[in-house]
Amino acid sequence: MSSNSRKYTIFGFITILIWGTSSVFTRTLSTSLGAFTAAALVNFIGGIAVLLRQSLTGSGIKDWKKVPRLYWPSCGFLFILYTSSSYVSMNMVANEEAVVTLVLIRFLWPLFTLIFTVPILKEKASPWLIGGVSLSFIGIVVAKLGNGLFDLPNFVKNITSEDDMPAFLLGFVVAISWSLYTNLTKKFIGTKDADGVGIYMVGSGIILGIIALFADEPGNFSPGIMAQIAYASIVVTCIANVLWNLAIKRGNMLVVVLASNFLPIISTVMTSLLLGVSITIPIILGSFLVVAGTSWSKRCFRKGGID
Repeated sequence: MSSNSRKYTIFGFITILIWGTSSVFTRTLSTSLGAFTAAALVNFIGGIAVLLRQSLTGSGIKDWKKVPRLYWPSCGFLFILYTSSSYVSMNMVANEEAVVTLVLIRFLWPLFTLIFTVPILKEKASPWLIGGVSLSFIGIVVAKLGNGLFDLPNFVKNITSEDDMPAFLLGFVVAISWSLYTNLTKKFIGTKDADGVGIYMVGSGIILGIIALFADEPGNFSPGIMAQIAYASIVVTCIANVLWNLAIKRGNMLVVVLASNFLPIISTVMTSLLLGVSITIPIILGSFLVVAGTSWSKRCFRKGGID
């Protein structure tokens, strides 16, 4: 890996750390403002920030005309689907226990991304990839169950809960749509100096804002909520998305995606700290399983793959 590629790969690691804080803010914003209002504000503000940066630096717009036309509608649709499903699903779950289950489902996107590299990017992987992905998934489950590690019947009950099932299904939509977006961005853009995330974010903000006008949402604004909007739009949505696209296009995509398996662990730790909950042995055990699964999955791809 070249030094330049290594720099952009580090951008991916930074993005992963930022995204580890996102679940709590998505939950509080969607319940305080309403899913569509929160998503519209975060994406519109963040999108304006991205476009302003692009216009000032000229970065990400030089090769727009060289980008395949299919990139704009396909990745644009996936981005809008991802961001709307993310906020709506968080607003739909009934309690904190269900939120943890939903976060677990949402964080399957790194695993889906690895799988989709095979049909979309023509990566070559051995059948043992299934074992590595499964081990990572087990690590996520172990970490997310926390002190309820051995209460599997209750976990299954949460998954199959009739009240929360629509939210859980949307959680799968979140994971699959973002994994497809990640792979298609790599396929269509490659190393071109083009990035449509700002346009996608502004478009998402406008579309979801129109929907919010006709939705019955609480809209409980406060100084604290405004601060969360600023963080979610500028740091989580704007800066993180820009860094992620740079990492995917110019860094080692495979390494970045594999490292993103740590997102559930980071999110769990952040949630524990914010709620004053002790970090338990299952979380530590889950971390080791995710690391093992990540290492295993990486070895399942042939050398000379995504770079």
